[in-house]
Amino acid sequence: MKALIVTSLFFLFQGEIVGQSNWPYRVPAGVKVESIVPFDELYLFPAFRKCSIFYVDGKSSLAMANYSLLYQKMVLISVKKDTTFLKNDYLVQKYDFGDTVILNDYKYGLVEVQNDSLFPKLARKDFVHLIPVDEGTFDGYSNFVDPSTTNIVLRRVGNDTDRVLEDQFARSNIIVEKKVAFFLIDRNHRVFPASGKYIYRILPRHKNTIRDFIKAESIDFKSEAGLHKLLDFCQSL
Repeated sequence: MKALIVTSLFFLFQGEIVGQSNWPYRVPAGVKVESIVPFDELYLFPAFRKCSIFYVDGKSSLAMANYSLLYQKMVLISVKKDTTFLKNDYLVQKYDFGDTVILNDYKYGLVEVQNDSLFPKLARKDFVHLIPVDEGTFDGYSNFVDPSTTNIVLRRVGNDTDRVLEDQFARSNIIVEKKVAFFLIDRNHRVFPASGKYIYRILPRHKNTIRDFIKAESIDFKSEAGLHKLLDFCQSL
């Protein structure tokens, strides 16, 4: 699996820190994140679940799977009962867990889409945000790091090994945050970051009406409740 530090695209991951009492975690230098943060905090589901995998050619298959928030990839249980990361193979169109559908987008990766028939839809990407901390700060960790202003986001794609992550952060303590980014899905199943710019692109004929609604309702594009309110309005147009 290949580790990639995304800086120029960080603005796409503007999101809220998920409010859980154990977050943020602090991981000492040289220690694996997985040894500190519990399994059910690093995966979308508390256990592997049956999943239907749909491909762009119309074929499908079944697997036991789970979504890794740390690697931002789908993890499968192989026939040998081992776990293996599935490449972000864009022959895969979506993963359907029954009550949860995850689209495989070429640009934004795996996003969990609202499971209904109305458009535009709301989608989200939950992910783990790692902040390396320099030595010499308070208690070995920084007490002034503001995750909303840092430009370091770890995304893991490809086929390199865990050693990539370990080598990059072996000399630093790490603050581990859990975050979420929101997206919009149009009728053609295209994925866009949740913002006024893209909702106007999806519904250009209603641009002025939508703009007035956003202003009147003070819609916050970082708020899931606000986005639901906006999309309910857009779906009624």
